[in-house]
Amino acid sequence: MTEFGKTLTVSETTIPGLLVVDLPVHGDSRGWFKENWQREKMVAAGLPDFGPVQNNISFNDAVGTTRGIHAEPWDKWVSVATGKIFGAWVDLRAGDTFGTVFTTEIDPSRAILVPRGVGNSYQTLEADTAYTYLVNDHWSPDAEYSFLNLADETAAIAWPIPLSDVEISAKDLAHPRLADVTPIGPRKILVLGGSGQLGLALQAAFADADHVEYTTRETLDIRADDLPSARRWRDYGVIINAAAFTAVDLAETPEGREDAWAANATAVAALARIATDNGITLVHVSSDYVFDGTKASPTRSRTRCDRSASTGRRRPRATRSSRRCRATTSSERPG
Repeated sequence: MTEFGKTLTVSETTIPGLLVVDLPVHGDSRGWFKENWQREKMVAAGLPDFGPVQNNISFNDAVGTTRGIHAEPWDKWVSVATGKIFGAWVDLRAGDTFGTVFTTEIDPSRAILVPRGVGNSYQTLEADTAYTYLVNDHWSPDAEYSFLNLADETAAIAWPIPLSDVEISAKDLAHPRLADVTPIGPRKILVLGGSGQLGLALQAAFADADHVEYTTRETLDIRADDLPSARRWRDYGVIINAAAFTAVDLAETPEGREDAWAANATAVAALARIATDNGITLVHVSSDYVFDGTKASPTRSRTRCDRSASTGRRRPRATRSSRRCRATTSSERPG
């Protein structure tokens, strides 16, 4: 039976980022009511503001229905509307906690936040169980998924009802053992302007890290109209924009001025929109020449921009919201 009157409480588990949450459920002779997701209260209680975009419900007729183990490249907020489940989660992210297992029972008074890359599975303990989950991305055939067999001997999940006695799909029965699972890597870092001076320096710094991708104007033109659909942007956690129009002399010409504006302002604004829409950290390295070169001491992040030079006067106002040049970097062209 669902427990009423709990206090909203967030508890950590053995899997980093996997959080168990007790939910207040208010009941009387008519039934019960709960706030299954209440952003303001839950973020204040310690949950991440994970930005759900879709709600899914899986209805299960029989006791013992078992599904999993599925790891997706998005976060999940798992709960039940009716019934009860035994839930099992396995960390399938690349790293030291790969293979870590956590299990618990969930009824309407309990929910769990499942972070990206953690395998999710459950077994129904009551008939007519409605398993519901919020996710912060839409399903895509191009996304990176990982799967683990429900009967994996290494994970050794203690299912309440033996797997030989329950309903399992043919697809779930065919999932690999832990030794054959491909771990889900971190969200990628995208370096724009990978062939420039800063881009080459970043390649040397990141070395051969698998989760870092480098682009040039030929492989990804940030001025293109189709930039919002040029990547599955939810797969990226950071964009480092080291791409810019830095041909100062050409910027003095009408054609060059138009090209400079397209690369240094319009494209940056498009990247900012993409970052906002997809929860990405955008690191924009400005290479516009906005200082007159007369200052003897170092230029700091709180130094006011000098727009007296011709290139400074024509500097695109991509940073219109700020009166100062914040984290501005001046780079020279090789040679």
